[in-house]
Amino acid sequence: MVGGVHTSAVTMTENYIGQSIELNLFWTRIIKEHFIFMQANLMPKDVSYIQQAEDFKRLFEDFLYRTIRMANGFISSEVLLSGELLTDKTLLAEQKTVGLTGITIGIPITLEESHLALGTLPVHVISPELTAGISALNEQIISSARSVADFMGKVYEDVIHCRLYSTMLPSIYDHQRGETLNYITLLQRLQNHPMPDPYSNIAETEKFWNNNMMVHAEAVRQLLDFSERAMIKKANDFALRFNQLVRKFTSDTKPTVSLKQITSESRHATVAIRDFKATSTDMLLACQLKGVMSALLADHLLREANYYLRIISRSSTGV
Repeated sequence: MVGGVHTSAVTMTENYIGQSIELNLFWTRIIKEHFIFMQANLMPKDVSYIQQAEDFKRLFEDFLYRTIRMANGFISSEVLLSGELLTDKTLLAEQKTVGLTGITIGIPITLEESHLALGTLPVHVISPELTAGISALNEQIISSARSVADFMGKVYEDVIHCRLYSTMLPSIYDHQRGETLNYITLLQRLQNHPMPDPYSNIAETEKFWNNNMMVHAEAVRQLLDFSERAMIKKANDFALRFNQLVRKFTSDTKPTVSLKQITSESRHATVAIRDFKATSTDMLLACQLKGVMSALLADHLLREANYYLRIISRSSTGV
């Protein structure tokens, strides 16, 4: 026992708090960036859509900020060093996007989050109040994320039925909706299980993220200028490679070959596409890559690859 509390109960609570914070730090930033990309690709006349995107962006920025304020002392070094929360390019990509689009981005939030790795924010201790605060935040995010998924679905339907014009590829809206639904599922697992591991279903996780990596490669291929033949070919090769990995699962997510083999192949493919995304981000920041993709979008995709790489590395080592 520790201070009259069973060690197992302390571990359970700490695990719940840590998993929640790590999940929310990653996903709230991803979702708020989805709305930055939406704002950049809608027409000025569609004021109501742009305003809804702004409202959701600000809401998830607030969720991110609240999570950061509770996070110090509960994030594993594995997550801090993974590059899934921030990369060494995120801040510059945000600054460049603000300069090019005029869209407001919470850059001070990024600066504050960068201090987590330095340990300069207040360190919190486990308490009933902190646990209750995390649980309440999770429930607020779940409710808001459902609204996000509904809105993304509406935007997608309006675009494909020619009720709304957007310079973003229509399937990206559907892809973003799928990511939001995945986030909801992971948070619900944390809320419903006393000793949570949101990634316990390895096959489900790998099929979802291999499909995501495939879609990312397909999107990059379409967003590059046609003169960027070498980068287009690389993106196409990644799309084919991850499509083959997705097809190694049945429709109900059962592996058709050894799951260990799929995990190994997926990890190697993810390392490769991670490096490709990092190079793409660097080139966009240096204005050395032609296309209609922002550096922030490239960095966004890079962080998603880093996130998946950390998860799949756990699977491959049996952690």
